[in-house]
Amino acid sequence: MIVKITYDDQRLDMFDTSTFTAALPLGKGNMLTNFEVRFDRLGEGGLWLAAHSYQACGEHEEEDDDIPVARRTKGWSFLLSSAEELEHVELVVVDGEAIIKRVLGRLIDLQSFDEAAYECKGTSSAGLHARIAELYEYMQAISGEDSPSIPGVDKETVAACVRAHAKAQAESDKESEQDWGDVDEVGW
Repeated sequence: MIVKITYDDQRLDMFDTSTFTAALPLGKGNMLTNFEVRFDRLGEGGLWLAAHSYQACGEHEEEDDDIPVARRTKGWSFLLSSAEELEHVELVVVDGEAIIKRVLGRLIDLQSFDEAAYECKGTSSAGLHARIAELYEYMQAISGEDSPSIPGVDKETVAACVRAHAKAQAESDKESEQDWGDVDEVGW
């Protein structure tokens, strides 16, 4: 797994889990490594990566002719970006997929947002701000709530995107009306 963190000062941190510095960081018996990028703990001191192992050596459970089981063993946690550094994070990408993005000054969880947007609206080529506003409008219609929550996006960012989208839509509608007026003047 490759984790890239871009900061507002154009600094780029890159972490590559395939190249541990120790030859066998999780022991000789490690047959499978489980990596967790912990976005749910951003408020608890930063962005963390946890590495857990599945040890396949030593004792194993034997029940009749069942296959031996390697159970997960909690491993190490690595601080990728401290709480202070998070104030300057612009983008977090995991294996080429944007997972966290700063939008209008706030970090949003793109993974949670994208899952909800896809479930409700399908795919879209609209920009992120427009997609946030569109999902908000859809969630209003389906839930009947005046101010529904949007997964991964705080209410202030949602409100700003909705206002900007409404303004852009009104300007676009006004331009369309003007264009139709021009057509009528030339005798169409």
